[in-house]
Amino acid sequence: MLKDILGNHPQIKVIDYMLACPFNELTKQQLAVGSEISRSTLDKFIGDFLEYGLLCRKGSKYVVNLESVYIRQLNLMLDELIRREIEIQEQLPEDVGDKLTDEELDEMLTELPDEVDLDKLEFEIESKEYYSFSSDKTSKNSFDLSLI
Repeated sequence: MLKDILGNHPQIKVIDYMLACPFNELTKQQLAVGSEISRSTLDKFIGDFLEYGLLCRKGSKYVVNLESVYIRQLNLMLDELIRREIEIQEQLPEDVGDKLTDEELDEMLTELPDEVDLDKLEFEIESKEYYSFSSDKTSKNSFDLSLI
């Protein structure tokens, strides 16, 4: 949900994913795949997240630092966004055609996902990342790197 407000940047994707599952201990690969970024992109800024106290390390795994002032503020922001979305959804007319029977709902909830190949998924994510470079014409030494 943070991506909708703050943008589709890799750092926001990671924070959004970690806040969605704050008690999970995840490896770098799990964190990258779950955030839909490449592991090499994650490696560029995960040290900053540790330094600022957004994440904590537990051996080779990472977990959200729920004690962090930043994380608490982001959680408050998410709470407000969720409240707003609930209010919007409550105002929408109920669509009678979207109701599932108990049997359909049970079947949908008991389906087991196929085994996920994290390496393959990471490769697919990396192949979708594109970078553009542009330089500021007024300054000879500056450039802008953007993830498209």
